[in-house]
Amino acid sequence: MSEATWDVQDGAIVERPRNVRNHPLLNRIYERHDELIAEQLPAGRTLELAFGQHMHPRADIGLEGWPSNAETVRKPALAGDARALPFADDSFDALIGRRFLHHVPPADRRDILREAARVLRPGGRVALLEGTPGLYRKLIKGAAFRLGLLEEDTDIYGHLSADAVTALVSGPFDVVEKQTLGSPLMLASISESDASARLLDLYERTQFVKWWTLAVGEHPDPDPDA
Repeated sequence: MSEATWDVQDGAIVERPRNVRNHPLLNRIYERHDELIAEQLPAGRTLELAFGQHMHPRADIGLEGWPSNAETVRKPALAGDARALPFADDSFDALIGRRFLHHVPPADRRDILREAARVLRPGGRVALLEGTPGLYRKLIKGAAFRLGLLEEDTDIYGHLSADAVTALVSGPFDVVEKQTLGSPLMLASISESDASARLLDLYERTQFVKWWTLAVGEHPDPDPDA
C-alpha cells in the first residue's frame, strides 16, 4: 500500500486526489457515466457522496471522507461520514454515488443506503454506479498491477456484483433502472495517450463486458393516497 493515494478511516478506504484526466479514454468513459446518471435524476437539489476529485455536474453539494477533496472542489462540500449524514430528513431530491461502495466495509453499506433514504424526499432518486466483478475485469486489472501500469489495488473489500448493487438499492428504494456497462476496450483506458480517447465510439458499440453496474432507486411515497 502506498500512503500517496489512500488511507483508512473507520475501516473504509478513503482515496486522496487522483487525476483520471491523465487517462483520456477513461476520462471520456467517466463523462459518459455522468450523462447516464444525469438522465435518471429528477429536478431539484442533489447530494453526491464520496465524489473524489471531481463532483458530478448535477450535484449541488457533496460529502467526502477525505478533507482535501472537499476543500479543492468548486462546489459546496463537506468532509464527513456517509453513515451519519449531516443533513435533515427530506433535504434532497436526488443522491449520487459513483464508484465508492467497494471501498466501504460490507457491514456499513446498508447504513449508507438507509441514510440516503432518510435525507431524500418521497419520489427522490438514488443513483449508484459500482464496479462489477467479472473474469475479464480481474484479468485486466491483475495484469495491469503486475506490469506496474496501476500503482496499487485499493479494492480490499472486493467489487459488488450486479445483484449486490441492486439488493442494496432495493432495501429502502424501488429499483427503477439497472444497466450493466463495460467493453473489452477497458484495457485501452489505462493509456495516457490522447489518441486513446478516439476509441470512445467503439467502446460505446461494444458494451458486452461486465465492468460496472448502474442501479437507480426511487424513494417510495409512504402514503401515496394522502
